[in-house]
Amino acid sequence: MHGYGDHIRRYRFVTEALVADGFAVHGFDYRGHGSADGPRGFCTRWPEYLDDLTLAWERMRKAAGGQKLFLLGHSHGGLMVAHFLERGAEGVAGAVLSAPYFKLALAAPVAKRAAARMGSRVFPSLRIKSGLKPEDLSHDPEVIRMTREDPLYLDIVTPRWFVESGKAQDEALSQARRVTAPIFIFCGSNDGVAAPAAARTFFEAVGSPDKKFKEYPGMLHEPLNEVGREDVFRDISGWISAHL
Repeated sequence: MHGYGDHIRRYRFVTEALVADGFAVHGFDYRGHGSADGPRGFCTRWPEYLDDLTLAWERMRKAAGGQKLFLLGHSHGGLMVAHFLERGAEGVAGAVLSAPYFKLALAAPVAKRAAARMGSRVFPSLRIKSGLKPEDLSHDPEVIRMTREDPLYLDIVTPRWFVESGKAQDEALSQARRVTAPIFIFCGSNDGVAAPAAARTFFEAVGSPDKKFKEYPGMLHEPLNEVGREDVFRDISGWISAHL
């Protein structure tokens, strides 16, 4: 599951690495992102994203023919996977969360949060510049260039999404004990988008005894697209293999 403002094709590096290790990989763009339908970056209710994930998951389960299935979610996608697990999703052999979006690394100013709440009621789908730069995601010059030139990458947020995702973050953190599937959570130590401390808080509260947390020194928000990502891929592949 890709992040907010993101799309699945930005994750070809990890896809290629996992396929090379013998895994089948399936991904899709959820509503309002990439090649999917819907107003860009907008949701009426945050659980709509879970509707998309649930539909895709059920299709994958039918196609898998009894093989073990794992979920991988990055940032906002990690938040989605966390909610999915907390709701007791069936058939999940394990989950990997990359830089999960449980809290902003830098809290939005009070005035901005108040404006977002008002905007959510009056102009819910208004597109507002996020202020996020490609350089905030990765140190890799090629990834930075591709992100900057990517016509499908969104550099906006909408008021309704901002408010709804905030509620989803609070709920995910408060219900972490409901996660019983094996889980591997990781982030970059220098992530300036999704707070590493919140990821650790979630990890510590997770109910599953089979859990792993790792912080990659110096990496930014996208370990899957970072310099040194090969180490991340090896860790993911090794963890999944150990749970087959």
